[in-house]
Amino acid sequence: MSTIDSIDLHIRTYRSALKSTREISINSLVNSYQLMEPTLHLHASDSQIDISALIYCLLRLPLEIDSTRLVIAGQTPEVFENALFPNITSWPQTKTKARRRTLHFNKNTHTLAAFITSISDIDDLINILISFQIEWNKIHSKLKETFKTKPSFSSKLDNLELLCQSLNLTKSDCLKLQQAFGNTWKKRLLKIYSLKKNFKFRLLAGSWIDYIKTTQKWWKNIAKFTDQSPHISPKNRLHMSRQTIYFVSSNTHSLSNLINGFPLKSQSQILSHLKSNLPDLYLTWQKIQSGESLIHPNDFLYYSSQFLTNPDFLLAKSKFELNNSFLNIPTSHYLDTNTQLFQVKNLTKSKHLDSRLKIKKPKKLSQSQALIFNVDYPLGFAAYNLLKEVLSNVKDVKGIYITGKAATLNSQIGDIQIPRVVFDEHTQNSYMFTNCFNKFFPFTSLNASILTEQKAVSVLGTFLQNQALIDKYSQNDLTVVEMESGPFLGVVTEATFDSPVPKGTIVDLNNAPMDIGIINYTSDTPFAQTKNLGHLGLSLAGIEPVYLSSLAILQRIINLEENRT
Repeated sequence: MSTIDSIDLHIRTYRSALKSTREISINSLVNSYQLMEPTLHLHASDSQIDISALIYCLLRLPLEIDSTRLVIAGQTPEVFENALFPNITSWPQTKTKARRRTLHFNKNTHTLAAFITSISDIDDLINILISFQIEWNKIHSKLKETFKTKPSFSSKLDNLELLCQSLNLTKSDCLKLQQAFGNTWKKRLLKIYSLKKNFKFRLLAGSWIDYIKTTQKWWKNIAKFTDQSPHISPKNRLHMSRQTIYFVSSNTHSLSNLINGFPLKSQSQILSHLKSNLPDLYLTWQKIQSGESLIHPNDFLYYSSQFLTNPDFLLAKSKFELNNSFLNIPTSHYLDTNTQLFQVKNLTKSKHLDSRLKIKKPKKLSQSQALIFNVDYPLGFAAYNLLKEVLSNVKDVKGIYITGKAATLNSQIGDIQIPRVVFDEHTQNSYMFTNCFNKFFPFTSLNASILTEQKAVSVLGTFLQNQALIDKYSQNDLTVVEMESGPFLGVVTEATFDSPVPKGTIVDLNNAPMDIGIINYTSDTPFAQTKNLGHLGLSLAGIEPVYLSSLAILQRIINLEENRT
């Protein structure tokens, strides 16, 4: 039976091992990981292939992980160079589907280099590698038992029934595995058959200061872009140190779609693409039109626009946003977090502003000097470094609004959760604050619940929970499980009081000097142990909560600016 202490033991085990100046074996961490019995990896200790855990890892690791032997992690090119890994940035860059992290792969040495931005990257990366290795080796063993030679296995790859039988999987799970492996699934399975995995990992000698340096470089990239970019006319240049901002942590599509409305302008093109290439989605559109589906048509078009990836469409979208004075600032190389800037006064000029947003005092709003500063939500403790850098470099922050996915213990996929208290595992602090969205949420969900006055917990990592910890959270009514609110509120604490973030105490932020709003929407239900994002994405179920959250944030900003003195 797992215990909370087993989580602490596992964390101490790998963090202590990573202090070594030499590479460590992931094998040495498997035992403490299995003793922890993570809820995201229910079959970590038995021979059953855990499809949910494996798919979760596949979405967060690059394709090159199949050929990787050594993973090295550091904050800056200088850290890699000092550890005798020069010219890391000249290695080919690679990406993952569901985790924003700068990665480079050297195929000659089978080495994957990962740029990390906080301790949360370590907690995330180590446990994903452990989980992936466990499942890889299970598949390897099962395939070896059934097929005695590689040619015999290769010749039977098209026999789905035999493949499912050899892996002891249902046909449904077997198809999910194929889909997760991608178009090269046969090649990847042949590689799994050929070798057993034992990743090596080395955390380079980076310090806390190196994390700060990484964030500073991210900020310098923003300041340089706004002050010197040839895409911005001199009269519209934004000197960031002089700005009053509303800080938003969300994604890079919802605010842009709601403000600019490019998908609405491109409706015929989007629907034509769906009809020809994605008939199931087009059928959903027909159900929306007939009233059979309750998805808002605008939200559907916003969502569907992501499937148009041809260069002409993307270029037109980029030009349209720029013409509307909506600035998309490319990520800095080492901190993979995109930034968007939009002057509040330009909301009155948008011809395709979402019709659900209400502007009652256009003249007053057109005189606003505030700037919406939106970041693509960071991972875990990187949120602390990022927000602290922003607050240290702008003139004033009027509001801080956080939205993102969460696992919850008392709701369904797609529900919206609005907390009033956040417990932070990093600091062991309980943050009490006035969440504006507990009183102000002027939109109604047609498909799910909006749960106000909740209690949230910011955890160390997605794999670092087990049933014992979830039971403890449940007993204390901590029903929302996420990773960023605690670190963000740590910065708000430092902006409110004259001392650094304390530890192990109750922090009262009800008199914070800025408006605070946090919205989470349910992506996982670990207490039920039935669904998590390794098993399925939010997909259509995520459309409404994403856009309702973004609408609430924009309407809050509009109202505050219209009523400012």
